[in-house]
Amino acid sequence: MIQDSMMASMAFPLPEDADSALQSGDMALAGQILDGYLKRDIPPALRARLTLEKHFLPQMEACYPLTRDDLVSALQQHIPDFTAGDLLRLLQEGWLDTRMARGQRMYMKDTVDSLLKAHPDIAARAGQPLQKENPQLDDMIRAVKARGHLAMGLSMDISLRVREDCFVPGTAYRVHLPLPRPGISQKNIHVLDAQPTPKHIARESAPQRTAYYEEVLGENRDFTACFSFEQHIRYANAWDGEAAIAYPHAPPPTAEDLGEQAPHILFTPYLKALAMDIKGEEVFPLRIARNIYKWITTHVRYAYQRPYRLIPGGAEYTAINLRGDCGLQALLFITLCRILGIPARWESGLFASPQHVGSHDWAQFYTEACGWLPADCSFGGTAARCGNEERHQFYFGNLDPYRMAANNQYYAPFQPARLHLRNDPYDNQRGEAETLERPLESHEYDTRFTLTAHQLLP
Repeated sequence: MIQDSMMASMAFPLPEDADSALQSGDMALAGQILDGYLKRDIPPALRARLTLEKHFLPQMEACYPLTRDDLVSALQQHIPDFTAGDLLRLLQEGWLDTRMARGQRMYMKDTVDSLLKAHPDIAARAGQPLQKENPQLDDMIRAVKARGHLAMGLSMDISLRVREDCFVPGTAYRVHLPLPRPGISQKNIHVLDAQPTPKHIARESAPQRTAYYEEVLGENRDFTACFSFEQHIRYANAWDGEAAIAYPHAPPPTAEDLGEQAPHILFTPYLKALAMDIKGEEVFPLRIARNIYKWITTHVRYAYQRPYRLIPGGAEYTAINLRGDCGLQALLFITLCRILGIPARWESGLFASPQHVGSHDWAQFYTEACGWLPADCSFGGTAARCGNEERHQFYFGNLDPYRMAANNQYYAPFQPARLHLRNDPYDNQRGEAETLERPLESHEYDTRFTLTAHQLLP
């Protein structure tokens, strides 16, 4: 049985013959070579790595379904005069996530959406803004800066339902839904309702907090959790180095906040060299962290990604390819900070504003002068691309109050543990579902988030 604990082996290299077959796009041959190794007496760590690779082969292939003609045609739906020459230029400029499969070059399924979201020329030619106007968010940022602190109460509902065409009556379904946990700014958490009655609600200190349900369903139904919490945001002028300790009650860093964590947070030779280059002659930790944030937000392009379980090393992948989504950018920030002796850790959950609720990841870092502060490279990078320097600077040391943090540790187990491999073994925002026999894949269930109330507090 494939389990989450095996994922650390993704940091190990593949045998050259198997890797060569994969890089050439011959998935059938790659599978045969992997089978050959798995029949031999090989070390357990290598067996785990090859077992995962064999399991992920069809999933990797499914992530790259678009031929060149498919992609050109899809882009022409938004830009009628888009040509194959335009596509070649995008490839040469490093904008495309592509690999060989089925004997030809194939492109990642979310390529069009990625380009429309992050590529200035493509967005302009399609008549779409790089960033949707959100005056309410900018007003909130200015209010945090002007007041120095801001408190908001939020209430949310989360529900997970097995898709009707995947539901099997009489089956025992095991479901984990994310719940808010205390953080440097998040407090006063209350679980208001949950249906059906959970078998277990993880303690507030759980690194990835969930409500756990185990139910034999005769008829399909939603698994739901309703909760309220408060965000108490304090402004930190970290960009100019004038920040004091904004969150004095936050616990001090631990050894884990400075260490490696395979497969995604590894101190590779390239990342060590990059960290030293970004640091330069700077000696103050807060300014070093700002240099890291500034480098990522001005050098790493935002792009939708294949599932993280299909990426061998997230931080290095992001730094080498110079592209990544919110989670990969957070992993790179954390890794570079830790290499340079600055404690850093993961935080994730939801961005929950009146206009939009969706999964989101960010980071936190620690200095003796300022304590723990957040850093959102994704929101900061979007602001930098759009010329919004106020927002770009704000997200180094600050967050808006529209957050629900469910996780403060990467690659942490659930309580109780899953039987099978999770869709996202490292993080939890959309919930996970399984039966006794197998995991449910992400396309087999739907998760819905609703922000039911939000109000500023005195």
